[in-house]
Amino acid sequence: MAALAVFSQRGLSAPLEDIAREAGVSIGTLYNRVGSREELIDAVVDDIAGEKLRTLRERTLSRDSPRARLETFIREMIDLQLSDPAMNDAMLRRYPDAVLLINARERSMALGAELVENAHSAGVLAPDFTPDDLMALLWMAGMASHDPAAPDGWRRVVDRSISAAWTG
Repeated sequence: MAALAVFSQRGLSAPLEDIAREAGVSIGTLYNRVGSREELIDAVVDDIAGEKLRTLRERTLSRDSPRARLETFIREMIDLQLSDPAMNDAMLRRYPDAVLLINARERSMALGAELVENAHSAGVLAPDFTPDDLMALLWMAGMASHDPAAPDGWRRVVDRSISAAWTG
């Protein structure tokens, strides 16, 4: 599908005219078929995010300790945001009216919150590190990773913030 190809290369904010051109239809035809950008996003959400997030979940849960699971989740989520503009847009909630996309994101964020709580229960994560802190780190990584004006050291700052959260 043309939308999948364009969104994957350029992110969810890619001009719909580019998607119409890729599909070989007029922009009017595209709007008649899909209605809105959010409906188009939801039509391809499983291809954009579904498999990637399922793989992330499987790889995360296959780790043998709460710390390793949370570290895997954070590292792989940031890597997804870096490598895939559409995934980055999804994680940053740029299209809140794309219901299926937001649902996929919320399931991933619920996993992240569960991993934080499990790490707390195991005593390996500072008690004051919250699921909101995790989401803030992922948000910062997502914003910085696609902003040409971001300082070069953004990843180091994110990594240091995560390292400082461990109790031992």
